[in-house]
Amino acid sequence: MPFFDFHIHPTLKTVFSENANGKEKFSPWERLKEKDIPFMLRWCSEFQRILASQANLSQMIVNDYRLICLAFYMPERSLIDNKLISSAAKGKMGRYLNPAKLSKLMTGNPFDRLTTEEWNSIVDATAFGVTDRKLKPLLSRADYDEQDDKTIHAVFSVEGCHTLCNAVGSYNEADILNNIDRLRSMVSLMSVNLTHMEQSPVCNHAFGVLFVDNDVFIPTGEGIGSIGVAVIKHCYTNGIMIDVKHMSLGARKQLYNLRQTVGFNGINQPIVCTHAGFTGISWNEIPQYILNYKWSRGADHVLLQQGKAIKYGGKYLLPAFNTSSINLYDEDILAILRSGGMIGLSLDKRILGYQAFDEKSEYHYPAEPEYISLAEEKHFLFGGTVGEAFNDGRCMNWQQVEEAGETALESYHLRYFMAHILHVITVARNGGYDESAALKQLCIGSDFDGLINPVDCCETIDEIYYIKQQLEDSLVGFAEESDMELPAGFDVKKFSDGLFFTNGRDYVLGRLRS
Repeated sequence: MPFFDFHIHPTLKTVFSENANGKEKFSPWERLKEKDIPFMLRWCSEFQRILASQANLSQMIVNDYRLICLAFYMPERSLIDNKLISSAAKGKMGRYLNPAKLSKLMTGNPFDRLTTEEWNSIVDATAFGVTDRKLKPLLSRADYDEQDDKTIHAVFSVEGCHTLCNAVGSYNEADILNNIDRLRSMVSLMSVNLTHMEQSPVCNHAFGVLFVDNDVFIPTGEGIGSIGVAVIKHCYTNGIMIDVKHMSLGARKQLYNLRQTVGFNGINQPIVCTHAGFTGISWNEIPQYILNYKWSRGADHVLLQQGKAIKYGGKYLLPAFNTSSINLYDEDILAILRSGGMIGLSLDKRILGYQAFDEKSEYHYPAEPEYISLAEEKHFLFGGTVGEAFNDGRCMNWQQVEEAGETALESYHLRYFMAHILHVITVARNGGYDESAALKQLCIGSDFDGLINPVDCCETIDEIYYIKQQLEDSLVGFAEESDMELPAGFDVKKFSDGLFFTNGRDYVLGRLRS
């Protein structure tokens, strides 16, 4: 059975290495060796699961990946310039986090670096001694050969406009637009994320970095800037989609409104979210799920603690949703579906909603911390219903987490994943959208070998067959537990084949030139 992934990073962790000091470059065709991870990181935190290889090109070949959307991404300066990275770069990790390369990544031209040395790492397998396998960029549908099991076919996305800049931290509109054109002359460019993890003038972002303590990752802006509007128009005019992942809630609302204006008549492209989790709620319900919020006088941001919405699962082993705005609200999901877009489901356990039991928590409920900009506070704090969902059982409590934690986490994490599938049906049904059509607009967008903490039921793509089979064995029963009626004529095997391969394949090939 072939596989597809809408958002995967086989080269992210190789970006930090190079041939230097007698150490060869870390290859996108090999695994990071877990024994090389320093003791403190390996045993005293879950950062091992983030660092350890989840997907490399050799794994993809072995596990029948035929088509991927490879994310072009150059790390932001603030992600590199921190104590966690510098401490990890010592000792055996120096091969993967080369200190000289880290210094280079904080300066210079990120786009040129992407399109030269990093591009060569992607397309030249022989440079790493690999002669019987390859990655093949697609330019047309005719380039795709599904029977070739030694080739990974790739289309591309750009994760964050900082990757398109000619200098680190320098957001020049002309440079960004020119570099989009340079990229689309090289590859099939499917989509662009306006922003990623730190503040930029292009677009305000949704808070998403929990393992690095740096104020630069806190959103302080509002909506989409003039550069961002220019990028959207340029992308749409050239058949490139906008990926709403990482955009702040205010920015996403602005995008949906822009698409209705005269200036976008005739150029709109589908909306996508290539690596998504869901909040499980409407954005009109946000105040009801706020457990606590802290505002400092004179500050440009607010810290929210948000509860986890329970929607599915019956009475036991209840999964919940991460209600922070890095995930999609019901209105986001409908906007994507109605635009003819595609949603890639992430395999990051935090994004899917899981939180481990914490007996030291200051709250009675598990809560997701989120910083929002003061300028976008109006989208989160309105009305007189703050915290209402905690009073009527709509939020997960610690007792439920503790009870579930006594079971095998593989099966428990699967329930979080399946809850997302049921929620797409619910949103489509409530929104008057064809439910069967909605299920064909779902695929996998794992975000593997990005900086994610994977679900236990699929820690690496070596387990992709396992999670697919477990889904086929469990989804119908999970829907019954949830008192959820599946669409008429629902076939779980056919749906699973679509989710893991054919939906994404057909969508991508349909957007390529013949």
